[in-house]
Amino acid sequence: MRVLIYKRTHKHDPDERGIFGIQDCMGQIRNWNYDAVIGIGGKSAWKGHTDIKYKINWIGLKPKVIGSTKRGNLVAFAHFELYEENGMNIKEHFPYLFDYMYVDGNRKRFDMSSYLPENVLKEVKCILDSIIDSPPSDAYDIDGDDDLGVMMNDNQSKCGDCFKGEEIEITIQECTKNTTCKK
Repeated sequence: MRVLIYKRTHKHDPDERGIFGIQDCMGQIRNWNYDAVIGIGGKSAWKGHTDIKYKINWIGLKPKVIGSTKRGNLVAFAHFELYEENGMNIKEHFPYLFDYMYVDGNRKRFDMSSYLPENVLKEVKCILDSIIDSPPSDAYDIDGDDDLGVMMNDNQSKCGDCFKGEEIEITIQECTKNTTCKK
């Protein structure tokens, strides 16, 4: 299983309907081949969005492309949870993931490593397992461009300059089904 874990600097992408890319955030990265996404609050959030720092902001499993923007796909998920500032603090609840993403010189924008340390892998699996019974994104079952057009709003493309001067870090890792979750 390929999991995209990335640091967010702002809220509202994905939105409450579960559309990843609704503000065109993360651009072409949304086109990458992944089976799940975990959005965690970055260290340097935008003004007015600092309450997402170090928290699990959202989780999506089993992505489905429902449309596209100039920079990347619009994605919905078969299982989706949006927490924003109400998510669990990873520093407290997932210390290995915290260390992996924020400590020991981990200030890269992108990391395409195919190796995830065992202790981090267990925590990532716990995070993903927490939403296995969650419902799909509201947008998951749309039937085409007409339905997508109805779901879209004028909030799209607010994030066209996310990479300019902002620190957004992304990690793609492989997970295995044989990993157990220690609670």
